[in-house]
Amino acid sequence: MYFDPGFGGMLLQVIVVIIAVGGAILFSIRKKFKSLFSKNKPDISSIANQSISADNEDDAVDMLD
Repeated sequence: MYFDPGFGGMLLQVIVVIIAVGGAILFSIRKKFKSLFSKNKPDISSIANQSISADNEDDAVDMLD
């Protein structure tokens, strides 16, 4: 069976992408796992304030239109 040089380059790119995506997935899983057991939980009031300020920014954009 014959493989041309273009196939080798494509195969190398596929391997690099698989490694990069696998690393990103593992990083994301590790981050979620660590946040699940961390002692520093986000404060609910600070999350509510962030969503309120985001809503105010949307209103400001609507007033400009």
